Amino acid sequence: LSANDHPLTSKTMRKVKEQPSSWSINDVSTWRSMPAKSASVARFENIDEVSKVSDSSEQSKDEQLSPTQLYSSLQDGHSSDTLKQTLQDILNPARIAALEACDVQPVPYDSYSFSSYIFTLKGRNLSMILSPLLALLLWGLGWQLLFMFLPKGDSYNEVIGTYESDLQRTLSSVNDLISTLVTPVSFLLVFRLGRAAIRFWDARQATGLMIEKCRSNIATATVGFISPIRQKRRYFRRQKQRSDNTETNDGQRDEKKGDTAKEKIQSAKILQPGAKEIELLCEYARWLTSFPVAVKHFLRPEERLGWDDTAYYKKQRFEIGPLLCDEDANHVMLSYEDERGQAVFDRNAKRVRDPPLVVLNRLHELSYDIAHHDYDEDNKGSFNPTPQQRAAFFQQLNNQINILCASFGTMERIKNTPLPFVYVIHLRSILLLYLFLWNMTSIASIGWVALPALFAFNLSMLGIEAASVECERPFDWNSNHLTMGKFCILIARNIAQAMKEVRY
Repeated sequence: LSANDHPLTSKTMRKVKEQPSSWSINDVSTWRSMPAKSASVARFENIDEVSKVSDSSEQSKDEQLSPTQLYSSLQDGHSSDTLKQTLQDILNPARIAALEACDVQPVPYDSYSFSSYIFTLKGRNLSMILSPLLALLLWGLGWQLLFMFLPKGDSYNEVIGTYESDLQRTLSSVNDLISTLVTPVSFLLVFRLGRAAIRFWDARQATGLMIEKCRSNIATATVGFISPIRQKRRYFRRQKQRSDNTETNDGQRDEKKGDTAKEKIQSAKILQPGAKEIELLCEYARWLTSFPVAVKHFLRPEERLGWDDTAYYKKQRFEIGPLLCDEDANHVMLSYEDERGQAVFDRNAKRVRDPPLVVLNRLHELSYDIAHHDYDEDNKGSFNPTPQQRAAFFQQLNNQINILCASFGTMERIKNTPLPFVYVIHLRSILLLYLFLWNMTSIASIGWVALPALFAFNLSMLGIEAASVECERPFDWNSNHLTMGKFCILIARNIAQAMKEVRY
């Protein structure tokens, strides 16, 4: 079902129109530079107003993404319109631009320089620690004002050069006792940041495994699937050489001229893969290219500031682009069902399927079709692989798809399993208790002079917890998180390259 006539129950999704058929670069030119968190969705709503033909000036800006520029010199064996269209759909400029726009660019820095972005505030996750930081600052100011208006006692504070009240003297005396809490707090913070860094690296390792197996899987599928066709080509080449060697005189050549021409025509037809082989291989490549996009859709948060269901649906549909038809794309994207069991794009409904598993199930089906394809229906199976070869080929493809499933499972585990609540809440309770007590006793001992140093200390301690939260589940729209859109583009280009470089 297309997006226009699908029985959606969400009110916002009833407004979704059928996607444009051209998938031109103009379709996303109005929102490709949209910031990560922005309420300006008005530009994105104009996607349905785009023209069906890309303007030449717009295409020139993205000609490095154009499949006609990257793969203009196709081989003779790749002259099939189906293969050309598949390459163009995989590297479709509008789809590539949509994937580029879905990431927040990471902050570049020099690993060997301490002065590189040391004073920048971008990427520090200050929004998380702003409220406790301001609370600590006001807490210190409040105690200092209280000490100013309390009656002075007989105790003289040599550090601040004035007499201090009895309460101020009492709090100054317990400063050494409060400072001992820094040891357990530091241990908890170091362990927290270390575990978060390991989880970040595990997530990056899982995405790297996904990229690696997509490369090897498409290479295995293309080479193994085309191998019987290459055997046909070598066979008919040898037949032609034998035929030429047997023609010893002009009379024999004239007699066999018709047969030789007919044999050349027959061999030319058989040298090229048939429509069934091309369509099956292209369909496999399309679904494999859709897998990282489906993984990204699953991992990224379902709610984003300024995005309603309609905008979210359009964003996902343009990232899949012309790889899949509307029916298959909706089956991948519509993960929810209403009370009547109908698929909807309503995040308040019941979730019934995961997009990556839909793609993986389809890849398993296509891998079986590829491994058990009949290449030689009219020649009694003389060029077909043996059952043992088919089983080995299918096992290899199936094992690679299972590894893709394992990499997705690793990322799913990282996304859905934060550190235990008891550890995080205990750490934050002890951290805030220590900071509030430390600020109070430091103000009592030193006075106004302690405020700048306390602010820097509070920022450093709270910043460790903020950095841990930032690295714990790195799949959000954030400059410190993984650029999932770039990974999808990389896999698409690798698959297109493998499809182009197959030798028949």
